[in-house]
Amino acid sequence: MMRLVPLLGAAAGAMVQVLLIAAVGYICAKRPKDPGPLLAPDALGAISRVANDVFLPCLSCAVLGANINVANLKGDWVLLPAGVVATALGYAVADLTAYVLRPTPALKPALRVAIAHPNAFALPLLLLQYLCERPSVNEEFNGEENTCVSEAAASLCLYLTAWHFVFWSYAYGTLEDAARARQARSRAETARLWAKRLFLQPYMIGMYAGILIGATPLRRLLFRGDSPLRPVGLAIETLGQPVIAVTVMIMAAALANGQARRRRSKREFSSVDGSLGAAAEERDAATAAWFILARLVIVPAIAYPVFSVVALPGGKMTTLIILLELAMPGAQTVLVTLNAVGSGHVAEEIAPWYFLQYATAVVTLTAFTVWALHIVYR
Repeated sequence: MMRLVPLLGAAAGAMVQVLLIAAVGYICAKRPKDPGPLLAPDALGAISRVANDVFLPCLSCAVLGANINVANLKGDWVLLPAGVVATALGYAVADLTAYVLRPTPALKPALRVAIAHPNAFALPLLLLQYLCERPSVNEEFNGEENTCVSEAAASLCLYLTAWHFVFWSYAYGTLEDAARARQARSRAETARLWAKRLFLQPYMIGMYAGILIGATPLRRLLFRGDSPLRPVGLAIETLGQPVIAVTVMIMAAALANGQARRRRSKREFSSVDGSLGAAAEERDAATAAWFILARLVIVPAIAYPVFSVVALPGGKMTTLIILLELAMPGAQTVLVTLNAVGSGHVAEEIAPWYFLQYATAVVTLTAFTVWALHIVYR
């Protein structure tokens, strides 16, 4: 079994990268004072739309197209249903625990989605890059660290496909409906809207294109060697690269803008009775506890014992990826989507809970990673 201290360092290192990028976003939401901050509230909506409709689809297309192939699809197919089941578990845990902890109703739809949809690529890959240096993990790949990392990235892409299928077909609609005061629709209208989200959302188009590229000779032409189409692949890769930094910066900017808005509210309503303030604090505490415990503790604590007795098809890396995904903190994509659909004020409200959750994840993710390694490599 790997030593705990290096593993804790790997988890902390992944979080430090997130926090450093977040610091840049926080500063950009405050400075310059004149003519105005770079990431002012009005700017976040437009930037979020660009991230959702351009950067994220290109990242999906590039990552899937470059890493997925027919062999991956055959060997790790279990990651597709596993991703759907894990997401469903997240929604079930969120709904059941909400009855007990009673989070703030206005924030519940967004945080419910964040509980069900963890950070499914960036953080798991950072952690797996460290784990692939360990002999017990890379033994499956003949001791080759680079092969271990590349295979892990390909497997993460498969899991990510299921993650995004649920997010853009269901979760996006949940956030959009909450932002626009859900209206009654006929079954035909609901079916058309669902089909539009599933097939015409920019991200879904990028995902389908990535799978098509990865499963055909286009993979080699766009992302390998020196073919005439390589510049097209490079352009797609370049357009996808900003998305991780942009999503983290939006999270931090939402936090900064939310703090400024709350300070203005306190000045405007300073005469409010103190008992109301106490009640709000209690509600905030319940909301934070729900968001952190449901995502970081309860979901993996339910799933891990199952994997202790049930063997999945595929290699050890396949099982390890599923276990790590179950223990990850929430995805910042939720904050980007909230800004894109016009719910920037909700993103501002939940941003502090995201930072608290990511800080807590240094400890919980380390603990569950140790447990996952024990399950897979015992």
